[in-house]
Amino acid sequence: MALASYDKAIEIKPDKHEAWNGRGNALGKLQRYSEAIASYDKAIEIKPDKHEAWNGRGNALGKLQRYSEAIASYDKAIEIKPDKHEAWYNRGNALYKLQRYSEALASYEKAIEIKPDYHEAWNNRGWALEKLNDTMKR
Repeated sequence: MALASYDKAIEIKPDKHEAWNGRGNALGKLQRYSEAIASYDKAIEIKPDKHEAWNGRGNALGKLQRYSEAIASYDKAIEIKPDKHEAWYNRGNALYKLQRYSEALASYEKAIEIKPDYHEAWNNRGWALEKLNDTMKR
């Protein structure tokens, strides 16, 4: 239903970046990640500083296990909106998947600095600390 609404909005006004971004979100929920990326790319083409689209694009890339590309998208979202705690958290998750635990930890800590009650970031910070501790024991 939502997807059809976004498609209709785009049919009427093809340069409506909000509709392209919403379409990307809807496609992501349907696990149609490649299509979601294409929609986010269109939103970004229309409005390059649309941090929500950069973050959503990163999420879709992460679902496709394209973690380095996801990090680049999160970096762009953070460049546009440095206090976007979700982008810092998502960046941490992608770095964690690449086993770059120190960098992941730094991203989780930045998310926590912005939003101190962000329990997901606290939890994943713990996971990163455990992995770092395990790495140092070897």
